[in-house]
Amino acid sequence: MSHSSLRNFKQEIINYFRRHPSSSLSFNDLRKKLGVDKSKKKILRHSLAELVNQNTIFKEGKFYRFREGSTFYLGEVISDSESPSGYSVEIIKEDGVYIYPVRRRNLSTALVGDKVEVSVIEFLHSSEKEAFVENIVERAVHRFTGKVQSVSRDYAFVLTDDRLFRNDIYVPSDLLKGAKNGDKVVVQITRWDYPDISPEGKVIEVLGEAGDVETEFRVLIRKYNFNKSFPKTVREELRKMEDEGKLEINENELAERHDLRNEVTFTIDPEDAKDHDDAVSLKLSGNGNFLLGVHIADVSYYVSEGSELDKEALKRGTSVYLMNDVVPMLPEKLSNKICSLLEKKPRLTFSVIMEINHEGVIEDYRFVPSVIKSHKKFTYEEAQKVIDTNEGPYLEELKLMKKLHEILNRKRLAEGSIDFESLEMKTVIEKGLIKEIKPKQRLTTMRMIEDFMLAANRCAAEFIARNKLNIPFIFRVHDVPDRKKMKEVAMFVKQFGISLNPESKRSIQKMLESVKGRPEEFIVNDITIRSMSKAVYSEENIGHYGLGFNYYTHFTSPIRRYPDLVVHRIIKETLAGINSKRLKYYKGIVSSVSRHSTETEIKATQAEREAVKILQCQYMQKHINQVFSGIVSGITEYGVYVEMLPSMIEGMVRLRDLNDDYYILDEKNFQIVGRHRRKRYRIGDRVKVRISRVDVELRQIDLVMC
Repeated sequence: MSHSSLRNFKQEIINYFRRHPSSSLSFNDLRKKLGVDKSKKKILRHSLAELVNQNTIFKEGKFYRFREGSTFYLGEVISDSESPSGYSVEIIKEDGVYIYPVRRRNLSTALVGDKVEVSVIEFLHSSEKEAFVENIVERAVHRFTGKVQSVSRDYAFVLTDDRLFRNDIYVPSDLLKGAKNGDKVVVQITRWDYPDISPEGKVIEVLGEAGDVETEFRVLIRKYNFNKSFPKTVREELRKMEDEGKLEINENELAERHDLRNEVTFTIDPEDAKDHDDAVSLKLSGNGNFLLGVHIADVSYYVSEGSELDKEALKRGTSVYLMNDVVPMLPEKLSNKICSLLEKKPRLTFSVIMEINHEGVIEDYRFVPSVIKSHKKFTYEEAQKVIDTNEGPYLEELKLMKKLHEILNRKRLAEGSIDFESLEMKTVIEKGLIKEIKPKQRLTTMRMIEDFMLAANRCAAEFIARNKLNIPFIFRVHDVPDRKKMKEVAMFVKQFGISLNPESKRSIQKMLESVKGRPEEFIVNDITIRSMSKAVYSEENIGHYGLGFNYYTHFTSPIRRYPDLVVHRIIKETLAGINSKRLKYYKGIVSSVSRHSTETEIKATQAEREAVKILQCQYMQKHINQVFSGIVSGITEYGVYVEMLPSMIEGMVRLRDLNDDYYILDEKNFQIVGRHRRKRYRIGDRVKVRISRVDVELRQIDLVMC
């Protein structure tokens, strides 16, 4: 092979990459781009090998890219549920914020929160781009919960609980802080130089013995980096506000507000609710239309933009409800007292007053800063009893509300809203543990308040979307379902004699209506819900598929959701006459706030599910070896998920424990099939199972078929 041929090919390769510095190409793609004949593939391969050895070309897997031509950007590693690896890099450029996914192998030793230098590569056959971590500029503090294992005289390893970072962390024995084998701990990484060698760390807190319920709840709080207490700066700011009388309602502020204290308003909430975001009022107008008032706690009056309270609320994103514990978005003084719409207490609110005709059309609405005094704190059950027995406080108002709810609900369904009926369970907690689990009845009063909140949220989004100023906003959006997933649902329900057109929302509605009251109702609902896209926050409005709304947002819960707080601010400023400076400000933040709020919501949901599973496992420990009837709720390559009746607690029958045959997954038909006897287990099948093992630490309930 001549040196001149190699030299010429090398120059051609370099010239191509200089013209296309961000390209990432496989060998065959590059050969075609250069027009190299197949007979000269060997020369091209040798040329590339030399360029790689010279560090001119970088090879990652089967792709080649130009090292010299790469432009480096400063960014931060973030968790990203939409990225295949769970990680992305956020880069701030002059023209906006860009987020690029990063493969795990391309992270080096970078973790969430690290400031990094990255190059951005693009692929030839698609418009997709990825980040590649070139250098770690600044390390964040990285702490994980995990279990101490392999303790020796000199060291131990901590296996982390993090679903993305399931690594062993090497800890010298003198940095274990007394932790023993099997203890759950919080470990902090102190050094990590090479991705193929375990990071080094130190134990900063011993949480207790793995599997103990109290320990596992402590683990849960630390694992998701929740904190029930608030930073000193927030506490001091709140104390200063109190000292200066800013938590009191002054007469000057009342004079600026719509006074609704004499209007009959009340809250209707779960019996264990401590923060009351919303109150409702309803009467008939002179022309016979309904005048519905939805009055929301005016959190934005107390939590000013850029304050310490605001920064912490943004960081938390949402309140988290962990069965027997709450991690609030705002300090209790605000969330449960000052902002909460307590009975007989005057409270500052932001109200939307809607005029609705008897066909359910919202003919007019207006947003007004207001003050109310809730006349009554109803639980759902109390309000339902008044309606059912036709006697009790505020009977006429509640009957009128029920009538309006029926009108709104009928109209919403007619316009394409999908109404899922999921079986919810009421869990009775006593001394931090489950005492009883029973089905939760979905009351009319629950649906009623839900419809009123939907109407308010819809009006808030329409108010902004139809404004001619093109105001930046946070929408709550829900994309159309994946066609492939809906085709799978259609195949699944066929076994129940149900025909589904996967591309028709009306057909989906008809299917859900047809299974009501049937044994397979909740399984069909559950499978359909799993096949839907997830609702998210976004600055781009694509509508809400599930609700059938063109415009939708979250306006009604600013005590526990940060996007609602921003929505309040934007609407208030729009009413007052928003200026160009503020428009530019909101344009700069709504994207990042939307994305962050979606991520904190996902994190909260995961934590809440884990909390439920911890207590369910504890509850089921008392029932080991007992037999339960159940419904097959899921099929995987590892086993069969079964929801046990009547608790609806889910466990798994592992394929290795099905001893009567060798079972094969038929994913297409939602079933497993025995190779020899052809016995089948399908989603929706009724079975009998015995609890064989419960592991609180792993959140696992193992079952065997009976």
